[in-house]
Amino acid sequence: MHVVLTGATGEIGKCLLPLLINEEQITKITVLTRRSLNVAHDKLTQRIIDFNQLSETKISDVDCGVCCLGTTMAKAGSKTAFEKVDFNYVVAFAKLLKQANANQFHVVSASGANKTSFFFYNRVKGVMEEEIRNIQFDTACIYRPSLLDSDRSEKRSGEKIAIKVFRLINPLFVGSLKRFKSIKTSAVAKGICNRIMKPPSGFHIIHSEVI
Repeated sequence: MHVVLTGATGEIGKCLLPLLINEEQITKITVLTRRSLNVAHDKLTQRIIDFNQLSETKISDVDCGVCCLGTTMAKAGSKTAFEKVDFNYVVAFAKLLKQANANQFHVVSASGANKTSFFFYNRVKGVMEEEIRNIQFDTACIYRPSLLDSDRSEKRSGEKIAIKVFRLINPLFVGSLKRFKSIKTSAVAKGICNRIMKPPSGFHIIHSEVI
């Protein structure tokens, strides 16, 4: 199996890549990235690309695409810059994979994704999901994790406080509230890898509590 991955430098992507490398059925992994990864393996090919020209990237004989691209409004600096990463790049990558005959596509979205949401962030995520649905892969999995629990090196004080709070209150989320629990980035990566190896047919939105 040939898997193409974007977002390998992010928190979920960094957890996912070694899982993919360890799967015997995956014989080739191509990472599309803006900067080199400090990872080397016989299966792994790194391609440094300009994501603004993603549609011009040449790639073939792909079985599965995984998109872990994502930014925040604060880091992007503007709505336009955020939409470029979380919508334009994601959809362009999906279309590229479809042209390369991939039958699987997996993408990380967000728990509040809704194309009619009042909130810009959630609306962009929801419209992106709809575009992925319309591309019609044999298997398309949309992952909607809640607050991601990771020990990222990048300092985000508000996020660190939220993670600590959720670690305390997670046991209170039961029943239908389970989807609001924080979730480890490693758990999201494992859920993606499991579905790559045993892909469900059709389009699926996978909420945090079942990732």
